Amino acid sequence: MKINVLGAGPAGLYFAILMKRADPRHEIAVFERNHPDATFGWGVVFSEGSLDELEHADYESYVSITDACANWNPIDVRYRGTSTRIRGNVFSGVGRKHLLSILQARAAELGVDLVFLREVDSLEPYLDADLIVGADGANSFVRHTLADRLGPLIDLAPSKYAWFGADLAFPVFTYIFRETDWGLFQAHCYPYDESRSTMVLLISEETWQRAGLDQLDEQGSLELCEGVFAEDLQGHRMLSNRSLWINFPWVHCRSWHADNLVILGDAAHTAHWSIGSGTKLALEDAICLARAFVKHRGRLDPSLAEFELERQPVVERLQQASRISCDYFQSLQRYFTFDRLQFAYQLMTRTPRVSHTNLTVRDADFVRRVEADFAERATGRAGYAAPPPIFAPLHLRSLTIPNRLAFFPRGAPLDQGAGLVISGLHAVSPEGRVTPETPVGISSPPPDGPLVCLQIGHAGRRGSCRQSRFGVDRPLPETDAWQVVSASPIAHAPWMPVPRELDRQGMESVCIDFVAAARQAAEVGHRMLMLDFSRGGLMASFISPLSNRRQDEFGGSLENRMRYPLQVLNAVRAAWPPELPLAVAFSAADHVKGGLRQSDSLAAAVMMREAAADILLVLTGQTTFDSHPEYGRMYGVPCSDRVRNEAGAPTIAFGQITTLDEVNTILAAGRADLCVLDR
Repeated sequence: MKINVLGAGPAGLYFAILMKRADPRHEIAVFERNHPDATFGWGVVFSEGSLDELEHADYESYVSITDACANWNPIDVRYRGTSTRIRGNVFSGVGRKHLLSILQARAAELGVDLVFLREVDSLEPYLDADLIVGADGANSFVRHTLADRLGPLIDLAPSKYAWFGADLAFPVFTYIFRETDWGLFQAHCYPYDESRSTMVLLISEETWQRAGLDQLDEQGSLELCEGVFAEDLQGHRMLSNRSLWINFPWVHCRSWHADNLVILGDAAHTAHWSIGSGTKLALEDAICLARAFVKHRGRLDPSLAEFELERQPVVERLQQASRISCDYFQSLQRYFTFDRLQFAYQLMTRTPRVSHTNLTVRDADFVRRVEADFAERATGRAGYAAPPPIFAPLHLRSLTIPNRLAFFPRGAPLDQGAGLVISGLHAVSPEGRVTPETPVGISSPPPDGPLVCLQIGHAGRRGSCRQSRFGVDRPLPETDAWQVVSASPIAHAPWMPVPRELDRQGMESVCIDFVAAARQAAEVGHRMLMLDFSRGGLMASFISPLSNRRQDEFGGSLENRMRYPLQVLNAVRAAWPPELPLAVAFSAADHVKGGLRQSDSLAAAVMMREAAADILLVLTGQTTFDSHPEYGRMYGVPCSDRVRNEAGAPTIAFGQITTLDEVNTILAAGRADLCVLDR
């Protein structure tokens, strides 16, 4: 085959090496706009196992790369004047220039034609090849030229980042967080040889502007950042090499090839640098593409199809993990009330790839200290060791919940070890039922078994439906139905009846029903009560702008939309025994365009907390029939995290939490105070 590779980064060079190695008869040329010694950036970092595939793909370059790497085991987290070390995190670092020189030398040794200082501003001169490979980076000319065929989507992270170097070798991978009058500065630092390190700096756009970095040149930016991290540099200097502040570009392409042209590496996809996988993904792309061509004996269509089928799912998972990591670092100031151990734990478990058990395997002593610290906060008793967080009690007013596990009954026995069982909905009136079978009367809690949290509410426009075994939101026949009400006369779904707008008299009547139900619950011995303000019920219909179009003082602004739910909450709190806790279930996100904004969701949580809600069950979606949350692993936990750590309200997390390991991770990281296990 004749192969033209456009771009001499790791992806392009490594693909050329592998194809030439597979068949020396291939005629392969690599074209690069820059000088062979030119590179922008400093070191490249690889996590444990990242280089394993290279050993089998090309052993000669693998040996050269691993010999050039600096290796370290721990991670240091420098936070608010403290430093916490977590062991068992094996990383390797190598200078980007050194990595490229190794790959260039290996390619030349095999007979690849390397052409430097060639600006690729048209594809025409390269179309004579059997295969054209676009490996020209995140700002790919190839991708831009073939945008109509490849379908790229590019969006920018809101934060600003810049790659700097330093003339010292940090002893290990080090996260540094420095608070300044301008805002938070973060540095992600790792050594790549015996005397130098990479320092990737991350700040918010607001901090960037307040510090005047939008007005400073490269040298001025360098000097300002040296001042911020002077204590960490210990007299050494930061280094700049086109170290410009930019927004990270998320690149996603519908297809990675068009006819005989294929893109790989950053040209096809990007993953945020905070998980250190960009170069790894690029090299693995090259391995997979070369392997496909060998397998299919150079036939284009099956080779390119197999390449995409194998690599796209892998890349999408890494991209999702890197988005979670990016979101974490952009919002981590919400955790600055944490002590140093919990802060470091939160950082280490920021993506689902690292869990409580996984971290225990890496550094058992660190996790032991985290567990002991968690138990001390829960019980007030210090100890060398403690059980995992799931077994810690939670105190709400005079009530002690014996452990942090919550269940919804769903027909299962109540005595399965849960600290709290949240009952199904009990309607506050016959008109507030979801189905004819929804209980209205309140019976005593079981004398034995776990603590039961009684949930009361009004179904609103989602009422008067058949039982769920016939389908969700299926209205009763007209002969059996009752009039449904809501904040506004807007049906929950096109096939459901239009509700009557609840008037002042109806609002007063419903509030009285809530109070009566709370008093009855207290009289029969319930010790914890939950009000349902979620998922399209009557109270939720007032909160969401999708279902509340009122023109009076109960519609419009968030303050107005919250007015009636808060009236009900305050009335119930006044009637419910002051020594017993009151919970609220609320929908923190509508997952529909035009729905509840994140800032309004947090403001609503603050209002409920200030109205004496002791804990919030944070749910998402189902405000309207076309709500589509991303139902993935632990999908509701990010909302619980935001509410707990930005609104300052204790939370119960919900949403495909399926293992006790996940529960322990969520609790120890401070993302919730209780977890509902999805059984």
